[in-house]
Amino acid sequence: MSKTRPNTRDVSLRTPMDLSADATRDISGALNALLADMFALYLKTKNFHWHMSGPHFRDYHLLMDEQAETDLRHLRQHRGARA
Repeated sequence: MSKTRPNTRDVSLRTPMDLSADATRDISGALNALLADMFALYLKTKNFHWHMSGPHFRDYHLLMDEQAETDLRHLRQHRGARA
């Protein structure tokens, strides 16, 4: 007996929800803006990290490095599984 596989092109991937197309677009836009802000914060933190000077250089350098890694981890969590 041969089993036929369903045509995957005919399978709908739509998720039922109560949001309208406009609401989905607005939420997507807001989340993209949030991700852009998070990435800008990461870049600014890394910039401060590389341009530290003064008597407390090492402490601040390590602090900014740790903060940048935390920012990047949060950014990766919020962006989801996208590459």
